[in-house]
Amino acid sequence: MRLADFLDSYRDAITDAVVRTYPPLYDAETRRACGFDLRRLLRRPLGAQADAIRATALSLQRQAGTIVVGEMGCGKSYCAAAAAYLAGCRRVFLLCPPHLVRKWRREIERTVPGARIAIVRTLRDLERARRLGGSVEFVICSREQAKLGYRWRPAAVTRLARGPGGAAVRDETGAVARLHCCPSCFAPIVDDEGVPLAWADLERKKRRCDACGGALWEADRTGPRRVPLADYLLRRMRGHFDLLIVDEVHELKGKGTAQGLAGAALAEACGKTLVLTGTLLGGYASTLFHLLYRFSPAIRAEFAHGDEAKWVARYGYLARITKRDPDARADDGRQSKRRTYLTRVVEKPGVTPPILFHLVGNTVFLRLRDVAKHLPTYKEQVLLVPLDEAAEPDEPSQAHCYRQLATDLRSAVQQALRAGSKRLLGTYLQALLAYPDACTREETVLDPRSNEVLAHAPALPEDRLYPKERALVDLVRRERGRGRRVLVYATHTNLRDITPRLRSVLERAGFRVAVLKADTVPAERREDWVAARVREGLDILVTNPRLVQTGLDLVDFPSVVWAEVDYSVYVLRQASRRSWRIGQRHPVEVTFLTYAGTLQAEALALVAAKTRASLMVEGELPEDGLAALDGDGGDVYLALARRLAEPGEGSDGRAHSLEALFAEARRSEDEADELLVEGDWNEEAEMPREPTPFPVRSAPVEPGPLDDLPLFATDRALSPSANAPPVGKVVTFAELAQLLRPRKRRSRPTPEGQLALFSS
Repeated sequence: MRLADFLDSYRDAITDAVVRTYPPLYDAETRRACGFDLRRLLRRPLGAQADAIRATALSLQRQAGTIVVGEMGCGKSYCAAAAAYLAGCRRVFLLCPPHLVRKWRREIERTVPGARIAIVRTLRDLERARRLGGSVEFVICSREQAKLGYRWRPAAVTRLARGPGGAAVRDETGAVARLHCCPSCFAPIVDDEGVPLAWADLERKKRRCDACGGALWEADRTGPRRVPLADYLLRRMRGHFDLLIVDEVHELKGKGTAQGLAGAALAEACGKTLVLTGTLLGGYASTLFHLLYRFSPAIRAEFAHGDEAKWVARYGYLARITKRDPDARADDGRQSKRRTYLTRVVEKPGVTPPILFHLVGNTVFLRLRDVAKHLPTYKEQVLLVPLDEAAEPDEPSQAHCYRQLATDLRSAVQQALRAGSKRLLGTYLQALLAYPDACTREETVLDPRSNEVLAHAPALPEDRLYPKERALVDLVRRERGRGRRVLVYATHTNLRDITPRLRSVLERAGFRVAVLKADTVPAERREDWVAARVREGLDILVTNPRLVQTGLDLVDFPSVVWAEVDYSVYVLRQASRRSWRIGQRHPVEVTFLTYAGTLQAEALALVAAKTRASLMVEGELPEDGLAALDGDGGDVYLALARRLAEPGEGSDGRAHSLEALFAEARRSEDEADELLVEGDWNEEAEMPREPTPFPVRSAPVEPGPLDDLPLFATDRALSPSANAPPVGKVVTFAELAQLLRPRKRRSRPTPEGQLALFSS
């Protein structure tokens, strides 16, 4: 039996087996019997918020760690405050981004009856909050205040170095040598090999004396005098709070970041945790490990702190890249055909299904459409524009300058890689991603070691309107004709700032433009600032997506344009939904402006792959939208999951046990392998490929709504079809996916990461 036919025939049996093996903790019967009276809340929940609140409260009562993954704008903060109250948590510590502190206070005041709320910034505030005395206490702290401590400096005394018999030891210049010693026991401060440490070594990190264990640092009185609130809570107030709520927890995913360590300390101090996010996974399995390790006791029971590689091997995609070593020679000097190969293993976008077993038992998933049933449509589209080939006589064109810059940079990066250095990779990416949008400024790339010019692209005339700028002006003019304001995102707002150019181009076209930057207004007042600009008659708001990705409701801008795409899945997904929220009355349209045939188009495909993996853990199997840009990518798991999710007639009635059916299916694994892209990696697999143009249709096509979002991720080349139509028109993601062809690769999950949905 073919694998596809097997899934079609036994879809119902497979689904029933999953439900029997992993019964839901919250269902219709639990809803009636759980005893959580939502009438006690000050506000009525909307739609599925009621079930999300009950399920979260139930998990808080039964488990130490609970996760709420809610689409942007679906009311995660309301659900969290309500669930904590109904679950009986009376002292709650809440950690959130600094610009959301006041918003969280408003949410709690409007949700929990009789709540006493305190915002803490110092130890004095924290001690005062200890004595709030209300029946329900919420203490709100920004993650910046939780992580920041005092400035420190080395603490050591300097003594003369003396040899045997007390004779002074002199250095090579003849001067008496001096040693830095512990201020407590006066033992010399040395490294693991007994070499005395210099003062610069002591300034680099905090150390302790090997002899007595004393601290070799002290507070610097010239800096702020403060103790990290997270550390204070762990040492002095452990157990005081019943629950820790962490908002936007995906921003604490880093292994060694200060805010991540502060979150871990607070979780240990409070015992129970409730973490909230709209984007749990960043596209790679590794982005989930430290996040779950800090806030899930079950993960800590199975994995150690340093087991990230073990986690990725089990739940991620690993690509083994092998290339011939050009510097290898035969051992004995004789001529032979012996070859030496270099192999490295890299993580690829995507996760395998067993990772869900660490989430389904304590995670509540909430979609915006389940909350607001009459929400307007949400659409995404890509607008691909070609580089400008035309130029004045004796002037280079935009396309020519870009191709020359790409060629020179690629040659320099390949030469550095052959020498074992990756120092130019970041420069290569930033220069090629930024130059097409900032071609009115020259781009000169220098070798950071020798200061040698590696590549150069000239500045093109400023009075010329370039293709993406023309497309942006046309799009804004069309949207303003429909009575819609436009939100424009640009990622280069500092070193290669393109916002002045965007503002100039749009104002010359007759639009009223405002630019929001990090120093324009304090973070907690950005929403008020935007509202004031709207009242003044603003047409277009230009900003960096990272300034507005969380907490802000921008419903006044139903049209969103990515003039430059942010390549973080967290930022892209969060920022794209700022307008599609409760209260929005107009259809939301998100447009990605990209130069065809450039590294921008290649990077957009990578973002699509990462987005597919990110949404897989939320149970979304998309067939359109940004996440579907990359197609199935040869992912057998995605194909299996989609077939199981499709509606069908059920089993054909054959008398086979589930185990026998899967034993039979194993004989058809070669059919499943056909879904995986086969091929060999070569030396160029390390390098970003020379970008090739996106094929698109010649006539504009209305994109479909993004009702579902994707599962797994792989690489896809942006290669033209043989019958590809010309570049330059709007095209849906579904049509793009049909025109893409697979890039050769070898990327398989390890044996530990194979499909295990039905194992006992």
